[in-house]
Amino acid sequence: MKEAIRKKLLSERANYKRAVEDSKKIAENFIKLPHLKQTKNILLYYPHKNEVDTRFIIEKLLKSGKFNLFLPKVHKNHLLPVKVSDLSGLKKGFAGIMEPEGEPFPPERLDLVVVPAVAFDLKGHRLGYGKGYYDRFLKKTGSLNVGVAYDFQVVDSLPSQEHDVPVDLIVTPTRIIKTKEDEKR
Repeated sequence: MKEAIRKKLLSERANYKRAVEDSKKIAENFIKLPHLKQTKNILLYYPHKNEVDTRFIIEKLLKSGKFNLFLPKVHKNHLLPVKVSDLSGLKKGFAGIMEPEGEPFPPERLDLVVVPAVAFDLKGHRLGYGKGYYDRFLKKTGSLNVGVAYDFQVVDSLPSQEHDVPVDLIVTPTRIIKTKEDEKR
């Protein structure tokens, strides 16, 4: 079932014509999150294959000067957060995704992680690419986990497993969804 959902939504995302427009709206909604007031260290991802373009968020956060921003680097099946001050020094890494160079930052010191996905459900469960990178990583952080998605990527329910780590919030172009997990915060 996961593979069928993944295939359908990846195809829809690949052909999505409003990706830039919606990514800008997601950035506007993200910047308004009250959670940012108590946040210092933020991990984002670099967009790949028509994912939500987080560069709009990264630019706004860098311009504010209030945050330490990190992007993931893949090393031996693990994500390592590496600090970035701009996007000019990135190099193609795992799966052709742009990655930073530098020393890894301790994951447990991250306050907020922006999580990519193929789909999210209303309880915060996510469907990724099936390799488990983010689930393994998020177990180390204790951070607030925020999914960003186009509206069609949010579905009522997804199959989940015990090792899956749900997100606390989902930011779309039209809404901010507080999952059940967010009630703790």
